[in-house]
Amino acid sequence: QHANEEQGHADQLAERIVQLGGEPNLSPEGMLTRSHAEYVEGTSLVDMIKEDLVAERIAIDSYREMINYLGTNDSTSRRMLEGILAVEEEHADDLVSLLEEMGP
Repeated sequence: QHANEEQGHADQLAERIVQLGGEPNLSPEGMLTRSHAEYVEGTSLVDMIKEDLVAERIAIDSYREMINYLGTNDSTSRRMLEGILAVEEEHADDLVSLLEEMGP
């Protein structure tokens, strides 16, 4: 479910870039060079969930920065980013709950 929502976010962002006259670069190489999170392969399920949580928190911080940067200059993009931010925060909460259920 999270992966599908993440793909939806990428699609939303790409559509908004096009609306603003830009050309989105969704190639794996382009995405990797712009990523704010470093991929670290976990050695266990718990490690993988922890790494995913780190990536979600980095994404949350990035969306907050973008929202603050936009201010009131682009309310359409701001609302879109606020919606994505809310979903990212839910993802982080889900991962924290999952880790708590799995125990120490």
